[in-house]
Amino acid sequence: MDKIINIKRYICGREEFNFSDLYRKCSIGKKLLPVNVFLIEHKKRGNILINTGCSSLLKKNPTSFAALLTKHRLSFTKDDEICTQLLKEGSDPLIIKKVLLTQCTPDCCGGLPMLPRYELISTAQVMTVHWLADPSDGVMKSTLAGEEIKKTAAGLYKGTNFIKDYFKWVFDVFGDGTVLALDLSGYAKAMAGFFLTEKNIFFAADASIDMTAVEEGLVPGDKLLSRAFYPDDYISVLATLRHLHKEHPEIRFLFSHSEEDI
Repeated sequence: MDKIINIKRYICGREEFNFSDLYRKCSIGKKLLPVNVFLIEHKKRGNILINTGCSSLLKKNPTSFAALLTKHRLSFTKDDEICTQLLKEGSDPLIIKKVLLTQCTPDCCGGLPMLPRYELISTAQVMTVHWLADPSDGVMKSTLAGEEIKKTAAGLYKGTNFIKDYFKWVFDVFGDGTVLALDLSGYAKAMAGFFLTEKNIFFAADASIDMTAVEEGLVPGDKLLSRAFYPDDYISVLATLRHLHKEHPEIRFLFSHSEEDI
């Protein structure tokens, strides 16, 4: 019997992207896409979030928030916060036992300080960025997990799975092979994707804006590459996703800004 019982998506903000500016020879234009947070119900590990979305904490420092909006056209309200949505459903945020973090960007970790008690897990690369985050950055300072929060770097995956043919670094989040963490660094300095082996679902973070670039072979333009921390690695990871999608069409890809629901 599968250990992953249920998966649910929450929209915790939105971001506008102009595909015509970001990809070469692309006529798609602007898209207002969701900031996704995914809740996984795991039979043994309890309720797990992948990322936490935007929160009002991002606005605490007006200067830093204004600087953030020059790069990311984010929009969100108090009602978009993951804790607000859980409470409206009648769920205490204490139900969240673990948070899997794809990267240390405001729209991914904005809600971390609002959750009362959990374990934060990612790859060692992502956790190192979190541990060494610059507290002088007003936005990032307001999105870091508290010192009392347990923080864990997933260990290397020692089992067998076809996904190892595509990624050099594969980590075992819970030690049982149900959730594998993959190194997708390139767009961000450190970025992790999470592959649910029982469900063939791959949460691929910001390795692509959405499935469009993977399916249609869109080529990132200079503006998009200028946002990438390691542009060459970003292009390489995108090529790997396309290769994986072609050879394993059974895998469902979900990104931080995918429009489709679970």
